[in-house]
This record gives sequence, C-alpha cells and structure tokens, in this order.
Amino acid sequence: MLDKDKAPVIVHLIYRLDIGGLERVMLNCINQMQGEKFQHVIISLTDANNFAQAENTHIEVFCLGKKQGSDLGIHFKLLKLLRKIKPAILHTYNLPTIEYHPISWLAGVKGHIHAEHGRDIGDPQGLNKKHNFLRKLMANFIQRYVCVSEDLHQWLISTVGISQRKALLIQNGINTDRFNLPKTFNKENTKQLRFAIVARITPVKDHQNLLNAFVLLQEQIGSAKMPQLAIVGDGEQRAQLEQYCQDHALSTVEFLGARDDIEQILSETDVFVLSSIAEGIPMTILEAMSGKTPIVATRVGGIPEIVDDAKEGFLVEKSNPAALANGLLRYINQPELIVKHGDNARAKVLKKFNEKHMVQAYLEQYKALIKG
Repeated sequence: MLDKDKAPVIVHLIYRLDIGGLERVMLNCINQMQGEKFQHVIISLTDANNFAQAENTHIEVFCLGKKQGSDLGIHFKLLKLLRKIKPAILHTYNLPTIEYHPISWLAGVKGHIHAEHGRDIGDPQGLNKKHNFLRKLMANFIQRYVCVSEDLHQWLISTVGISQRKALLIQNGINTDRFNLPKTFNKENTKQLRFAIVARITPVKDHQNLLNAFVLLQEQIGSAKMPQLAIVGDGEQRAQLEQYCQDHALSTVEFLGARDDIEQILSETDVFVLSSIAEGIPMTILEAMSGKTPIVATRVGGIPEIVDDAKEGFLVEKSNPAALANGLLRYINQPELIVKHGDNARAKVLKKFNEKHMVQAYLEQYKALIKG
C-alpha cells in the first residue's frame, strides 16, 4: 500500500498492461528507481495480466475496465481514483492515454509527462490530422513530451507542432548484464541457422510479410536448407498465421507463444528478425543486440538509429517479402558474418542504449516536475 507521507507518487497510465516493449520499458524504469524517493502506481484503462507481478515488483496496479470505443464513464472513474491516490505526477504512454491529462488537473495532479513509444497500425506515418490535433491540444496540459527515437522526436516537432522546449528525446535502454547469456550450440543440426522474432502477433509487426519471405526463401534454397524460425509472442493473428504455415509447408517455423525467458531464447538464436511497418525504438532489437545477435529488420521508425546496415545487421524495405528474404539469405550464405555483426551489436548497445542512461533521464524529468 502507498505511504502518502513517505514520497511523491507517480501514476503511470497505460491502455493495457500486457507483455510488450512499452510495458517492459515502464516496468524496468520503475524497478531501477526503487532506491529513489518516489512511489509508483500503474493504472490500466482496460485490464492487466500478471506481467507486473511476474517481474518481481511490488507495484499497485488498478484496472478501470474501459469498454472499446468511447467510454466517458472512465473519466469519472479516473478522477475518483486520482483524488484518492493524490499523485504528484501523471505519466501517460501513447495516444490512447493522452486525453486524460485535463481530468488529472481537476484531480489536483501538478506534474504531467507524456511519452510516445511508437505509432499505430492505422497511422504508421503519424499524419492523422485528428490525432495530431489532440496531441497539440493536450500540450496545454502537458509539461514534457518524451519520444523514444529521433524519428519520433522530429515528427513531434515538425508535424505535430509541439515546441522544442517541451519535446524531449529519451531513447530506450536495456539491462545489458541480463541480456548477455552465452550463445548455445545447435546440437540438432549445426548447419541449420536459427532465426527468431519476438513481438506481439499484430498487423503492425507484419508477421505475414516474414512468412511470405520464408516461402520465397524455401522456393530458392529448398526445404532441406531452410533455417528454423521461432515466433515468440501471441495475438489475434496467430491462428491465421499458423494455418498459413501449414498451407505452405513451412515445417521449420514454430510458434512459441508469449514467453518470459527471452534471454534464454536469444541465447539460442543466431539472427533476430523484425518485420514491422512502424516502430519506435524496439526493446526486442536492443535485447537481441545486447546478446550478440545480429539483426535483419525493416527500415522504419527508430530502427535505423539502432542498426547500421551491414554493420550490426541488414535493413530492408518494409512490406517487401523479396527484400526480407534476401536479407535472411545473406546470413545463410555468409554465416561468418553472424559473429562479426553480433559483436558489433553488443558494442553499440553498451555505448548508446544502456538502461542506466534511460532511467537517469526519466529521473531528472520527474525531479524537475516535482520542483516546478
């Protein structure tokens, strides 16, 4: 339970508390701030799984049960809850939560920060005028806008129209000690490479494009030489994609579902793949790179800020299965690049995407809002 006399409370407002990159960034920051003079509460507009508890945290989580679409009653529920909690800061994440800053002002919350971690499948370029009008309108109630990639930062300033004074760049970072398990030997078939994708099975991640690329790859090199592909994650498209694999005889593709042993999976992976059509700074790519795993990914969002083409991996055009298949084929034909690019990837993360830097940046903003 909260001790209201002990330390200022920060409320983290999220649409749904589930297993994902955004949620891991939030929980990692909270966990790393345990020694600081703040208390943290998570409010999910909809629901939550046991993700927060699975991370060995002791964070109070409240679920408001928001219905799909417009649900004006949630504003009243949130107002009552915030008045009870009495937070010093409201930290919201992505577009679905941004509209609740005015109601939090009514509840007496003085510090306001909003973070953009990526774009939605319905607006991958961030050009929706209605959404951007809402973001601009909410700037009257928000003191800090945080973006996790330079791509999002420039978009927020030039397209949305948020002032440079309010728009901040805080790139995602990870625990580089945790994601550094030694690579395991592929005992079953030393010549069969192991690819993996770790992502929610949703349209924005474009798993279909990856499977289309595997079909092209199989036509080109034959089924006997096909690499393994572990699909880690769950979502509404899973059954459809599993059927596609059956229909196209993709026997080396395995759906592992949602997992909490990503470090171990990455230690058993030769090449990490991400086929998204829009991204911020993907935590999964950083985790893979920290574990000396090279990347084949689409050239979207903040990914080119992490991966230099032909240095830590290969970047390809989005929604282009032939280009993706060619990127995968380069590692099949030149397996010696895996170790070289993997070492480069680890060095890049250690230098630029360490979790300690990210946590310190958020701490500085929280402290400034408390003082202000």
